[in-house]
Amino acid sequence: MKDAQSKLNGSAANNGRRTIIIGDVHGCYCELTQLLEAIQVKSTDDIISVGDLISKGPDSRSVMNWAMETPNLRCVLGNHEARLLDRWMGGKIPEKHSSDDETRAQLGDSFEKSMKFISSWPLFVRGNDCLVVHAGLDPRIVNLEEQSREDLLTIRVPKGMSIPWYEAYLGQQLVVFGHWAKREPIIRSNAIGLDTACVYGGKLSALILPERRIISIQALREYQRKK
Repeated sequence: MKDAQSKLNGSAANNGRRTIIIGDVHGCYCELTQLLEAIQVKSTDDIISVGDLISKGPDSRSVMNWAMETPNLRCVLGNHEARLLDRWMGGKIPEKHSSDDETRAQLGDSFEKSMKFISSWPLFVRGNDCLVVHAGLDPRIVNLEEQSREDLLTIRVPKGMSIPWYEAYLGQQLVVFGHWAKREPIIRSNAIGLDTACVYGGKLSALILPERRIISIQALREYQRKK
């Protein structure tokens, strides 16, 4: 499937090691493989996932297998992985007919191995000249270590504010995030959102640094209807 490419302001040719940041995959393995092919990922690339690699989509097992077999990949914990992980660590079974229940069924006999792997994922990753989080951060809190787990996993509009966190964020460090499904990437000088609603029939997107180029692959179909 033909990919859509967009260059951001300030992009430049890159002759060195690339950082490739992948938006929310949500178990859309076919689109993931097409995106990796479009990017022409190499073993020398530093790959980072913004989280929510699994759940909602059709093939969480293949996506998780890819993640566990890719040595140059680092994964940020997403809210869907966190919910599964919290239940697993508490000895609880996902509710029947829920997205977590479906994800567990897709993972099958690799569920325990997958949970142990996910338990090692951090809430944020520092890349070259960027910070990768799943949802975002509270722009009023300067110290990253003081950000709450809930905000890093789920924040959109901070409590007590009326605008999205990334509009209030004045830091110079580039923050790359997912979680907030949009039909197009969120592009600002200091924040880039990569959840382009693949599981809802949108696109799967990735950011290539340092050139600041975004590559997107159209979803094969709508796997979930957005609420």
